[in-house]
Amino acid sequence: MSTQASAPAQRSLFRRSMGAVFGVLFLTWLALVARELIDISLLQVRNGQAENALWAGLSLDRARETAEQPEALRQALERLDGLRDQEWRQKGYRPPFRLLQVLRRDQLLAELQPDLAGRDRVLPQEDRAGEDSHWLYVELRDDARELVVRRWQERPGDWHFSLAGLSYFARPLLYALPLLVLPLWLLFRLGFAPLQRMGSLISQRSAQDLTPLPPTPYQELAPLVNAVNSLMLRLQQRMEREHEFLVDAAHELKTPLAVVQLGAEALERGDAGSRQEACERLRQGVQRATHTVHQLLALARSGADALELSKYPHDLVELLRDRIALSSGLAVRRHIELELDSPEHLLMWLNRESMGSLIDNLVDNAIKYSPDGGHVFISLSQEPGAFVLRVSDQGAGIPAELRARVFERFVRLDAARCHGSGLGLTIVERAAGQHGAEVRLMDGPGGRGLSVVVSFPERMGG
Repeated sequence: MSTQASAPAQRSLFRRSMGAVFGVLFLTWLALVARELIDISLLQVRNGQAENALWAGLSLDRARETAEQPEALRQALERLDGLRDQEWRQKGYRPPFRLLQVLRRDQLLAELQPDLAGRDRVLPQEDRAGEDSHWLYVELRDDARELVVRRWQERPGDWHFSLAGLSYFARPLLYALPLLVLPLWLLFRLGFAPLQRMGSLISQRSAQDLTPLPPTPYQELAPLVNAVNSLMLRLQQRMEREHEFLVDAAHELKTPLAVVQLGAEALERGDAGSRQEACERLRQGVQRATHTVHQLLALARSGADALELSKYPHDLVELLRDRIALSSGLAVRRHIELELDSPEHLLMWLNRESMGSLIDNLVDNAIKYSPDGGHVFISLSQEPGAFVLRVSDQGAGIPAELRARVFERFVRLDAARCHGSGLGLTIVERAAGQHGAEVRLMDGPGGRGLSVVVSFPERMGG
């Protein structure tokens, strides 16, 4: 048998896991950046407006004190603005830009303009008092002194959407990636090592070594180990069945082939009378060999796992009638009456070939072991929780203490009277097991003969 090398795998669980980890890190980074931007757009705008109002109020206080002296007012406002700048720098931030105006009767008394040289920023429109997308605005009045303070302050958060702001957010991620790659690579290598060892252990085995894999201490690998061990067990059972089939075939075909050989030799040397006898032996030998081959093939098919067997809805009553009709030739020659008692239809999930072998062996055995002119009764009925197939004959029956033995291969309790392979009930038991059924041997009606009862679970009903 030729072997074909498997193609190299195109995907990698290692790379997939690494990619998943870095994907989670990237999504986490995006979530944090999004949260920061939302925080800036909501909370910091509110705080910025409160700060703008505070410094505008302090500026109004200075204007009340020095409104009559414009130069003194300007110096007082610059000192106040210096305090604000100092506070921001002590916090580690750049002071936000601001534009401050103090007016009396619509005449400008003092103004502090921002230094926007080299900045991607424009002054607010002074003729339109109010906020815009770049500036916060507050206006305070002292009607008694006819003073007005107008203050614009840079709206917080604009910097975060600039190229410099995005690089600020991306920098920690870019710095962290090289530091994370090596530890993650080592961790995943260590994590996948048991799986690689298991693959190496399996690849080093010979084709005949189907022993179970050793148990794994890792719960993630336990399902894989159990599945492989289950597969090896099924393969071992199949190989044992194939070996049994070869042994059974060699064992059972020796006798009919020996008869054929003797008949052929007699045909070469004998006279006309002995030749006729040799021809009969040849016919019987070929017939027995053919029957044995059919039984061996049926036994091999009945050894298939129930999970491997394809089942479809079939009418069991129709199948019974067809198989009984095929067995009626032998019954007619021996004047044996075949009777079937069943409903009109009974739909069941079954494998037609396997179920046909079961019915054939039950009916053939009943005909074989019944006396000439006897009666074989076949019934199919529904009982609580099961569908029951019963085949009864009027033969000698089987003693209760020997009934367990007849399910073994090649066991024939009455080999002198009835020739056979001794595989019939073995096939019946295996075929029944493939359908989840149970086989029982009981006394026939009135204590005469044998009844074979096959009980199918009700769930097999179609």
